[in-house]
Amino acid sequence: MADVVNPVLLRYATALYQLVSAGGAGAVATAGGQLDALAHNVAHNEELRIHLASPRLGRESKRRLLSHVLGAQTGDAVRRTVMLLVDKGRASEVGGLAASFHTVARKAEGRETARVTSATALDDGQRAQLVAELQRLTGLTITLDESVDPALIGGLRVVLGSKMIDGSLARRLAALGENLFRAPVGAGR
Repeated sequence: MADVVNPVLLRYATALYQLVSAGGAGAVATAGGQLDALAHNVAHNEELRIHLASPRLGRESKRRLLSHVLGAQTGDAVRRTVMLLVDKGRASEVGGLAASFHTVARKAEGRETARVTSATALDDGQRAQLVAELQRLTGLTITLDESVDPALIGGLRVVLGSKMIDGSLARRLAALGENLFRAPVGAGR
């Protein structure tokens, strides 16, 4: 979930979602699973990533390579979208299509995942309060992807879509330090 969504891939993912969502939730889940498998193959195969990124390997060779990776069971809409990425010179980005697709699907279904980093683990009350506030602000059903980073000292950082709310003590101290550094000498006299 830590992946940042590429805006170009988001457009492809949106078009793909619109195509497959006509087939219902099962078709969306199937396409998502096929994209997850592709992302897994790309992430775990360095040679594949090198070939997809290579300017020396032509588009037709990349299409054949990805066709083999996708396999015969991959749906037509997913296959056409991946091949369109190759045709547009974006073969090296196909591994990120799954994250973009899941982002589009969650939003279309009124769901979102907030990445929350806190200095210490949240207790159930804090978690429920945070979810309620985020749902109130966004109007979406929110799930949390939690991590702990003691370097935050206190407070928390929330990333929701392309927005970040940094309420950490470390950030506040850094801002205070910057303000003090910029203050003119003798300003308090």
